[in-house]
Amino acid sequence: MKALILAGGFGTRLKSITGEEIPKPMAAIAGKPFLEHQINFLKNNGINEIVLAIHYKANKIKSYFGSGLRWGVNITYCEEEIPLGTAGAIKNAERYMEDTFIIMNGDSYAPINLDEFIKFHKSRNSFCTLCLAKINIETLDYGSVIVDNDYITKFCEKEEIGSNLINGGIYIVEPGIFQYIPKDREISLEKEIFPNLSRIRLLKGYIHDGYFMDIGKPETYKKFKSDVLSTIFLKQEASIIDAIERMNKNEINLILIVDDDNKLLGVLTDRIIKRFIINGGDIRGKITQAMITDPVIANVNDEDGINKLLSSGINSLPVVDENKRVVDIRFRLEKMYEESYPIIRGKSPLRISFGGGGTDLPYFFEKYGGAVINATIDKYCYATIVKRADKKIIIDSDLTPEEDIFVSSIEELVYDNRFDLVKAIIKIIRPSFGFELYLHNDVPPGRGLGSSASLAVLLINMLGNIQGVNYSDEKIAEIAYRAEREELKIRGGWQDQYAAIGGGFNFMEFDQDKRIIYPLRLKEDVIHELNSRLILCYIGKDHNSGEVHGDNWEKTFKENEEEVSMRLRIIKENALKIKDALLTNRLDEIGKLLHESWENKKKLGRNISNLHIDEMYEIGLNSGAIGGKLLGAGSGGYLLFFHQPQRRNQLINSIKKNSGEILNFNFESLGTRIWNVKQ
Repeated sequence: MKALILAGGFGTRLKSITGEEIPKPMAAIAGKPFLEHQINFLKNNGINEIVLAIHYKANKIKSYFGSGLRWGVNITYCEEEIPLGTAGAIKNAERYMEDTFIIMNGDSYAPINLDEFIKFHKSRNSFCTLCLAKINIETLDYGSVIVDNDYITKFCEKEEIGSNLINGGIYIVEPGIFQYIPKDREISLEKEIFPNLSRIRLLKGYIHDGYFMDIGKPETYKKFKSDVLSTIFLKQEASIIDAIERMNKNEINLILIVDDDNKLLGVLTDRIIKRFIINGGDIRGKITQAMITDPVIANVNDEDGINKLLSSGINSLPVVDENKRVVDIRFRLEKMYEESYPIIRGKSPLRISFGGGGTDLPYFFEKYGGAVINATIDKYCYATIVKRADKKIIIDSDLTPEEDIFVSSIEELVYDNRFDLVKAIIKIIRPSFGFELYLHNDVPPGRGLGSSASLAVLLINMLGNIQGVNYSDEKIAEIAYRAEREELKIRGGWQDQYAAIGGGFNFMEFDQDKRIIYPLRLKEDVIHELNSRLILCYIGKDHNSGEVHGDNWEKTFKENEEEVSMRLRIIKENALKIKDALLTNRLDEIGKLLHESWENKKKLGRNISNLHIDEMYEIGLNSGAIGGKLLGAGSGGYLLFFHQPQRRNQLINSIKKNSGEILNFNFESLGTRIWNVKQ
């Protein structure tokens, strides 16, 4: 069973104790944050899966507890950007709760028998069960609860005459509770949800006749602290075994031996007991045999002296009055550092390829050499990555209405045709932390604009940055290529990765030993004129480039190498000619070169073109286009048309009339960019 601790409150009433920088759940009790006492309570009752709902000073809580490994539990963080009340915090944690779960208020403590509580809930077939603390009605300072035959029938305000039963701050609920909590609005569990459940008889009460404390006010915080410290006291008649058991139960490494007047007689710690046993002492003996009788102590009226002793390295310090009666115990607090949990955003441009596609495939360029020319455009894939304190990985994309991936660790990532490229990159880089990844695109993937490679390059940059690693361009391209070609066995070329890395116009050469990227420095007038003579037309049927390239291309190449290599060499030579035309401002030549390359490329395989593509291409040629090509591997996506400027409108109208979609674009001179978000 999982437990959810509501630890996101501001703790306004406790600010006089904690100050502005310490969140209420981190208020120190016997050298430990209050939240640590709650976590230890859950762990000791067999609850190891804990979700912390946090908001105020969340990084301090995450920095202290991390993944929970130190405490032998697995902690998940559910952080609210905007606090939406106690019920809103529960609703926010819905993704983590698949079955019956426990809820604990982050400012109350009731050491109940959880096994009995759970048995009560299950045996009554309860939907929601509240722990009800029985307190002295004479000192009642809370609203009370009326119970009839296990059902909670009424919540009474403090001023009303009710009962001596109050909300104990621990609940067991079924996951069906989420349907009663509206999304995205502030709502109280205690004031709205519980009364509503009570009215429809879905709320039962389990009576706890034992200790209860709410630390939300200075006076109750001090009382709880005093109660915890009193468990550290033992009388001189106790045995060493008693002391060991008490320290284990408290999870506080200290016992003070006192007389009936609370005068300090000695001190025991785990280290003192071990030394006693090593020196031949009997563990069954009295604590007076093992205790240190002259411990370091401080006077209650000497605050400066107390602080000096604690800062000198003493972990725990008994504080006594003038009669040596123990009035307090002070602990050296572990410095509460605040780790950084950065948010990084980025965008990576998509690209259009003018020529050379197919020659960047290894089975061709390793023998004949390859060359491509492409340019990035102002259409992007975007990502935001949020580092988590736990190991959870969450992937959310605009391609689907719901959250896409949620796993507890990298080991749970499996390839299932959902964001497999993202998973492959994560598996290769293996970050040591969890994170949330939010993705969206200007253009859906599979349309021939290199979106997969752009996303890969962006994600590699971001994961490197968040780990403090600055990958070289070559390393980024290598990881992206490995993810697609080796990890996922997807066939494809090299051009897209390098286009997304550097951006702008690039001419690329590939051979068996090296890859050389030549950024082209074109005049602004040339870029603007080229832009004005190009149109992107979406003709439908998104494709998977790996499926198109696949084994068929390589098989066709090997079976008919002479003809295929001849056509690819023409495509390669045309890429060189397009480069020269751009550099010398001979743009009129580009249309014919695009056309010749496309005529050769579509003969490389039956799945590159089809009747619909051929018809749309012919419509373009008859409406003012000089030439063009299908972008990407083939079978669907975007047609790129190079047209006569005077016939642009005619071309666009003809395309739209035949159900084509026009995508307006400009060229982008920059490559992938990432930046840190100020928090």
